[in-house]
Amino acid sequence: MIQKKDLIIIALSVLLSTVLFSLFSSKDKELKNTDQNAWSKFVNHSLGSSSSYPPIDFINAARIGTPAVVKIAVRNGGYEFWNNEENAVISEGSGVVISEDGYIVTNHHVISMGNSFEVMTSDKKKWKATLIGSDESTDIAVLKINKSSLPFLSLGNSDSVQIGQWVIAIGNPYQLSSTVTSGIVSAKGRTIDLLKGAYPLESFIQTDAVFNEGNSGGALLNARGELIGVNTAIFTKSGKFEGYSFAIPSNIVRKMVSDIMSYGKVQRAMLGVGIEDISDALSKKIGVDPETGVFINRISQGSAAEKAGMLYGDIITEINGKIVRSCPALQEQIALYKPGDIVNVKYLRSNNSYTGSLKLTSPISTAFDVIIRSDLELKAIGIELREQIMRNGEKGVIVHTIYQNTPSGKTAMESGFIINEVNGMKVSSADDVISEIRKNNSQLILKGRYRNMNKNYEYQINRQGTGL
Repeated sequence: MIQKKDLIIIALSVLLSTVLFSLFSSKDKELKNTDQNAWSKFVNHSLGSSSSYPPIDFINAARIGTPAVVKIAVRNGGYEFWNNEENAVISEGSGVVISEDGYIVTNHHVISMGNSFEVMTSDKKKWKATLIGSDESTDIAVLKINKSSLPFLSLGNSDSVQIGQWVIAIGNPYQLSSTVTSGIVSAKGRTIDLLKGAYPLESFIQTDAVFNEGNSGGALLNARGELIGVNTAIFTKSGKFEGYSFAIPSNIVRKMVSDIMSYGKVQRAMLGVGIEDISDALSKKIGVDPETGVFINRISQGSAAEKAGMLYGDIITEINGKIVRSCPALQEQIALYKPGDIVNVKYLRSNNSYTGSLKLTSPISTAFDVIIRSDLELKAIGIELREQIMRNGEKGVIVHTIYQNTPSGKTAMESGFIINEVNGMKVSSADDVISEIRKNNSQLILKGRYRNMNKNYEYQINRQGTGL
């Protein structure tokens, strides 16, 4: 059993002025999907045994991949402030050029704390980059630079990746541009409890290729030089690389990037079911092998699954002919489709096999609609806001994220704070808050409360030096 005791999951962007730390300390508990809202800093390490010479030649793959991997620098404040020492680079990472006209894929966590981005291509030239869109739930972001005829990587088929096959990782660790390491695929469909967002999707490719600080957003390639994953995180007890690296599969990347480029955001489809892996205990209870499929423990009202006649206790075994034996495998397959797409679902009920055609729907919120806001004005003071519209129509604006070493991070305010007033003005939406910020007061006074607490709280934010 993998336990959470003293384990650190590390996302691999370099956080220079802001270091966010995520330490898992719950005991005797298998890893499951939970939201984590922090990223941790790397320390130096020695190369592991995976650096030994592989039995195949990676020269061609490295020649293809290295020119297409870029370095990304992230700052807060517009480009007019880039020469200001106070506006130092707050995050650095890697990115992969995926088209000759300048589209670049990287991790959401690489760019999430900034609002201006610079890309250095393999020829050492620097380019202003525009954020096309990003998705916190899959940790994917797309940037665009104004340059043509760029070397780029083709996306391979991550479904064809085999455990034990050799791979190489390319990135920019520790300011060492275009570093290539090698390893094997150790596992597929890994969940490591790293991603945030309303619908976190984790089905990582695990490898022992060396990832390091600055590798986030870099390329994981097969021997043919095809992009099979975007490098994202390591799993460690010590804070050093210990042989456990994780990349987002290219098939997920392809879908998310396509949506972001076409719509500006991910078009997320849902079956409308609650699912769980078949544990040994559940296996004995229902009389099926744990590797049979994925157990349905809830059906959402009005969902695609309900309309197709699926029931609690059904076991999903295939999606459009693809065998699914775990929750990550099922979630990965559904993530490849958009709302309105029709999928064929094969499932078991009382040891009998059934097949149904389901028209996938948009996400169904069981309690409220949620909107995350991270406008430039909010980032400048170091917060993200969450708007909630309850089913009874009540509106609320809640502090979703607070970044360290920012005006808000220097206060005692905590995530979950419900803002009722800004500088004496009643607010019920993120737009109301932003409107008050734009008035350019040197100080902001936020008043509000925390859920299930009767006491009111007040926080003073000093806005000097935010650049807005």
